[in-house]
Amino acid sequence: MYQKTTLQTQAKQAAKLLIITLSSMIIVLLGVFFMVTNDSAQKGYALEQEKLKNETLKAENSGLNSKMTDSSAFTRINEDQKTKEMQPPENKQYVTKKDNEVK
Repeated sequence: MYQKTTLQTQAKQAAKLLIITLSSMIIVLLGVFFMVTNDSAQKGYALEQEKLKNETLKAENSGLNSKMTDSSAFTRINEDQKTKEMQPPENKQYVTKKDNEVK
């Protein structure tokens, strides 16, 4: 059997349903907002960590390059004990004056 309801009762029910619907939408949107904001913050933190790691690696690379340059410097090679112990080069003449004369 169908019961008749007054317009005031229907308006109150519609207002309650509207409040519940809007409240649930606000809660869902706040949850999504916080998830997106948290994700952006995590990505920003990870990016900063990678930048710091990159700077550390650049500094290490610079130090290694300077060590390599210093160890391969000509003055350093000449001062090395192994270089001093080497035999002097032989002075051979493969082309003589006789070979250069025009006949």
